[in-house]
Amino acid sequence: MTSSMTRRDAMKVLGAAGGLVAAGVGLPIAAAAPTAGEIRVLAINIWLGGSKISNGIGLVTDLIIATQASVVLLSEANRATNAIAAALEKKGHKFNAVSSGDTGLLSAYPVEDSADLQWMVKARLNIGGKRVTAYAVHLEYRWYATYLPRGYGAGVPAPGEYSEHGWNKMPGGPVTDPAAVQRVNLASGRPDVIGTFLADAKAEAAAGNSVIMGGDFNEPSVFDWTPATANLFDHNGVVLPWESTRRLQQAGFVDAYRSTYPNPVTHPGFTWPASNPDAPVSQLTWTPEADERDRIDYIFAGPGSALNLTGAGIVGPRGSIVRNVRQDENTQDNFIASPAKWVTDHKAVLATYRLD
Repeated sequence: MTSSMTRRDAMKVLGAAGGLVAAGVGLPIAAAAPTAGEIRVLAINIWLGGSKISNGIGLVTDLIIATQASVVLLSEANRATNAIAAALEKKGHKFNAVSSGDTGLLSAYPVEDSADLQWMVKARLNIGGKRVTAYAVHLEYRWYATYLPRGYGAGVPAPGEYSEHGWNKMPGGPVTDPAAVQRVNLASGRPDVIGTFLADAKAEAAAGNSVIMGGDFNEPSVFDWTPATANLFDHNGVVLPWESTRRLQQAGFVDAYRSTYPNPVTHPGFTWPASNPDAPVSQLTWTPEADERDRIDYIFAGPGSALNLTGAGIVGPRGSIVRNVRQDENTQDNFIASPAKWVTDHKAVLATYRLD
């Protein structure tokens, strides 16, 4: 999610994903060097440009170095992308920076050209003579329809449906009609943005380019609100094919985390809200009486590309916020690392690909 206001106002081993392991508390993360042809993609919402946590730019910089990410997709960059690139260069790591302000992209590979698209920034990367077009995405945070089944307003601007509730608890209780929830979700414009992206990505693929995209969608996944989870996580019986990810799935895009871990019960992969130890709980939750945990941060690879997924996992605190309380996850999720100092209220996603 995102807002210029405060929230109240509005370790496991990596398996196949490149050998990164979770270090002990207070220690740096240790990562094996990427193998030849390996691309590590990190998608992270850095919470108002890293400004909410002390030394935020430094924390993002150290995280990129520690994970040995070679492509970084930033949400809520707030024009911090160039500052992160400069900090990386001071530590001996050269990254090319592309920024739209709210979204940013850092690449260890040459950038042939780029474009500032609404809700995302795009860059064509030259990776060993092969072109990969990468998109960093951050979609609309209002019309946050996933709160309706939890009994909270979706931050709908007036005079929209349910706008009278703002972000507050609704006196009438949860909205459990999937059609009503989907109407609010569609009104956000997020699915339309994905539709525009798919048209652009199709042109890139037609030119022979592999496509990768990721970031903070502010919307759950078509794979996560299923009959198996209908009575979990305060879904309150709602089963819903969330439209933005449904369109990506229909177009053949592959969700890195969910394709690696297909069971949303054992591996929910929550990325929001993260229990950042350096932020008060009041700034980390918007629904203090509900379980608002969702997977809203993603990495996708396009169909027919030369990008072959070899692993995926979560980077960030194992803890989440559940009904206004910090709670460590007891799921089987693959937490690649949980650094003692964390920059944001989201968890990050790291995916490893081989470019064939």
